Amino acid sequence: GTDVYTSDSSVCTAGVHMGLLTFERGGTVTVQVRDGQPSYSGTRRNGVESAVYGQWGRSFVFVR
Repeated sequence: GTDVYTSDSSVCTAGVHMGLLTFERGGTVTVQVRDGQPSYSGTRRNGVESAVYGQWGRSFVFVR
């Protein structure tokens, strides 16, 4: 996903994708669990490529 991630996504990798963490330094993030989406778009950001995905039952987003 992009900005909204499927619940089975790696929180750390998604955090790098969002630019909130780095693989080298890590960091702390807060996530909010949400209902699933009908689809998820994919993008390449910060060296991480997120996948295009269809419907999934749960999602998460980062709270800033």
